[in-house]
Amino acid sequence: MKKLLFGCSLIVLAAVSCKKTTPTIQDPGTSYMTMDSGSVWNYETFNNTDTTSTTYTLTATGTDTTVNSRVYRIFNRLDTSGLSSEYYNISVNDYYQYTSLSAQLPPLELKYLVNNAGVGASWEQPLEVSQNQSGITLNFNATLKYTVVDTGATITVANNTYNHAIQVRTEIINPTISSNLPVPISIEPIIQDINAYYAPHQGLVKRDFLLQIDINLLGTIQNIINNNTSTSLISSNIP
Repeated sequence: MKKLLFGCSLIVLAAVSCKKTTPTIQDPGTSYMTMDSGSVWNYETFNNTDTTSTTYTLTATGTDTTVNSRVYRIFNRLDTSGLSSEYYNISVNDYYQYTSLSAQLPPLELKYLVNNAGVGASWEQPLEVSQNQSGITLNFNATLKYTVVDTGATITVANNTYNHAIQVRTEIINPTISSNLPVPISIEPIIQDINAYYAPHQGLVKRDFLLQIDINLLGTIQNIINNNTSTSLISSNIP
């Protein structure tokens, strides 16, 4: 049961977008990610709970692929699990990632940044996920919301200072869960504090990710996800 619920809860870690408030134009000519082949980013993810850290390297290739009429640049990701692929697209001012959040779920197109949105601008999308395993069906619904907190932030990460960074906050709004089980199931109030910082040309330079989701099953509280990590750009080599 817990394994099934965990697969469902993974979907809430991302934010897609289709509805947004009217943005204030900032600097539409500035790119907040580099697609040039051979560009390399070295990241470290620190677990604030057990004080452990892991690293990974992201490298832009010269190969593209098309998904839902969008052309995505393929990036190689190398971490302790081995080599995998990530897919990124820039459509004028909208930044997308095509990714699979777990082995049990299909890949999604995620809009993670709008680089010409002003402070206070937001975009959101209703999210519906259904899973069936061993005759048990779980339905998860939520509204995913991104809000631009700052468009001119100065942030120092790993002794590197980045100017004109965009800070984006992610919120999970009104989540509900239901099942075909003959017992009540509900989601407890979510503990969350998710903020990402994107710098010109560098892309993601820092992400603070605090998310705790618990469910109430027959009056018993079960933790589904408890993630408290900070990801930092340690170094980069952009041609």
